[in-house]
Amino acid sequence: MERKTISLPDDLADFVDENHINLSRFVQDKLRELSESDSKEEEELSEEQAKEIAQKLEKLGYLDR
Repeated sequence: MERKTISLPDDLADFVDENHINLSRFVQDKLRELSESDSKEEEELSEEQAKEIAQKLEKLGYLDR
């Protein structure tokens, strides 16, 4: 696993220490959460894309309106 270094302002460093937060685990979890939400957003169709697909399917006779 590659190691990275981050800098924290004193108040946040104190908060991490006082609350016994495993900073490495916290950052990993948050980065995974962000990367998963980005991939989910990419999978969703916009309303315009959905309409375009529906129009094409209708022209091909797959949808009745």
